[in-house]
Amino acid sequence: MNFFSFLVFVALQILFIPLAIVGVILTGYRQLVVSKKLGTSQTAIEILNGRWTMHIFGMREDEAAVRVASVLPNTSTFGLWLCLFPLWTKYKISGRYFGYPRIPEEGEEVLSDLVMARTIFFDRIVDRALDGVDQFVVMGAGFDTRAYGMARRGGVACFELDQPAVQALKLDGLRKGGVDASHVTFVEVDFSEDDVFEKLKENGYDPNKKTLFLWEGVTLYLSEGDVRKTLQSIREGAAPGSVVIADIYSENFVKDYEVGLGDIPGGDMHLLPSYSGELCGSDRERCRLLCFYRWICILSTVLLWTSL
Repeated sequence: MNFFSFLVFVALQILFIPLAIVGVILTGYRQLVVSKKLGTSQTAIEILNGRWTMHIFGMREDEAAVRVASVLPNTSTFGLWLCLFPLWTKYKISGRYFGYPRIPEEGEEVLSDLVMARTIFFDRIVDRALDGVDQFVVMGAGFDTRAYGMARRGGVACFELDQPAVQALKLDGLRKGGVDASHVTFVEVDFSEDDVFEKLKENGYDPNKKTLFLWEGVTLYLSEGDVRKTLQSIREGAAPGSVVIADIYSENFVKDYEVGLGDIPGGDMHLLPSYSGELCGSDRERCRLLCFYRWICILSTVLLWTSL
């Protein structure tokens, strides 16, 4: 069956070459040009495209991402289908992934796996952490849809923080896509200017309740000072037993990422362990800095999962 699926894939791939070119142009134009016109980040829509791809390939359930992606003006699911249909057909026939997308084995991640590997890894921790909290705060939410899936459970209040332009576009996409967002409180915030906790408290956040703070794929675009300030504010303002999940990147990774390098052979990690102090203070036993060798080696990132 795997050999047959490969033959089908090759035939379709040849036939779809001109269509795939159209798909790349269409999707790229909307992601880059339309996003810029709308004043939103093209990287945010790239994450949504990745989540859409993971759903149609059966990697993770995310109906909200599929619905939102189908109606947003700055992406094209039709264009994505033109690019991915041969690979999807092979997957449906054989039940195996081939090239893209893929879920890498732990320790075998490369930069091109960033969106999918990070998403699945964060999913595992978020799902486990949600059982022990009363509030879920997605910081720099972008087009993240966990609040409409795994985090939609009784007794957990959901908040999404992001810039006004991104939130307006997302709300429009949720409405047009038929995704119920009535349980989510949207808070406009600028991490480099605003006091995150003051903004949250103004919108119904209870500082006395255990909270899960998810800060995924955001720190890469902030200065070290802004990252430290935000982590410190969480330490000072969150209730005991709260959890923060964030990916933190070294300076070398940020510089290499900005110039568009592929696989990064190493990273300057000397600054990263000190971030734990922003959250843990002297209570070291209740703070865990989880370092995954291949992620550090290739992505120069650390997942910080800290119980306060």
